[in-house]
Amino acid sequence: MSGVSWLKIGHRGAAGTRPELTGVAFERALELGVDMIELDVQLTRDIQLVVLHDRELGRTVPAEGLVREHTLAELCGLDAGSWYALEYAGACVPSLAEVLDLVEGRAALNVEIKSPAADWDATAATLLELLEAKQRLDSTVISSFDTGALRAVRERSRAARLAVLWHLNDVDAMWLLAEGLGADAVHPHWSLVEQPLVEHAHARHLRVITWTVNEPEAIARCAALGVDGIISDYPERLAQVAGG
Repeated sequence: MSGVSWLKIGHRGAAGTRPELTGVAFERALELGVDMIELDVQLTRDIQLVVLHDRELGRTVPAEGLVREHTLAELCGLDAGSWYALEYAGACVPSLAEVLDLVEGRAALNVEIKSPAADWDATAATLLELLEAKQRLDSTVISSFDTGALRAVRERSRAARLAVLWHLNDVDAMWLLAEGLGADAVHPHWSLVEQPLVEHAHARHLRVITWTVNEPEAIARCAALGVDGIISDYPERLAQVAGG
């Protein structure tokens, strides 16, 4: 962990300089000394968790259709690096289990649930089973924009560390959701972060982790406001600001 008071968190690994959500992106983030890595998961056809952001394939992999229509083996065989740069050809889609093994003892994870509503219950059950089997439930943050996805997790585990992702100007609703879910943190977009928000969160015993902060000036501003973590595509910029 860093010596500063806020967590350095790599968005999708190190998505600014590597193909997002691949082993090379995660390794780069780890090399840069992140405290945590943020990633996205979805449920596959065979009820496994794969690390992919988009529900529909095509942007980062040479395939079509929905993630939930494919098996884990099919998805993990896809090239997820060539779309970014040819030098990363062959960087494959990972499973969540693989990433948990990769980062063990090196960084914590922030797992964002991207599964559609029909898969929330099964995603929650599968995620909790995996985290408990790997003994990583205590160190993993589970976040989502979808209240139903977080509720499905909370219904199965009082110990899970939940975080409410937020991008709307109406933050009153964010506080209500966090309270109702027994959340550990709120994750507002960086443009919403002001001193009163941070103070209000801390008064409610909630951590503030903000996303996705890429410009050094914005990173420094959020750090000065007292946030508990900053998510960035460029972990090297987080390290620079943290190092003063």
